[in-house]
Amino acid sequence: MTRFEAHTAHDRLTLVAEAITAHRSRNSKRVVLETDAGRLTYADRTITLDLTDTERERLESLFESFPVFKIEQPATRKAPDATVHISALADPKHTADFVERVFRRIYELDEDYELRAVRV
Repeated sequence: MTRFEAHTAHDRLTLVAEAITAHRSRNSKRVVLETDAGRLTYADRTITLDLTDTERERLESLFESFPVFKIEQPATRKAPDATVHISALADPKHTADFVERVFRRIYELDEDYELRAVRV
C-alpha cells in the first residue's frame, strides 16, 4: 500500500480494498479505518463498530442492501453495549462498498469526507 488516506468515493473504495488485501496477504492482526466521525476495525472477516442506538438503527436498514453482511450475534451479545461485530464474508471490493456505505449512511458523512487507514 502506498496511500493511507482518501477524499473521494472512488479513492476511498480503492483504499479500503487495498487495505483489506494487504491485511490478508500480510496476515496482519487488523485494519483500522477512521474518520473524524467514527472508526471501523476489520479483522478476520469481521467488521467491528461502536455505535449509538440511532446509528445502530441505521445499520439495520443497511443490511437490506448488503445481505451477505450480518451481525455476529454471540460476539455482539458478549461485547460492550455500543459494540457491534459484523460478519464480512465477502471479497475486498464488496467489503469496501459496505464500508463506504457505513461511513456515509451510519455516520452521515458528506461525499467528500476523509477516510484514513491508520493500521494495516
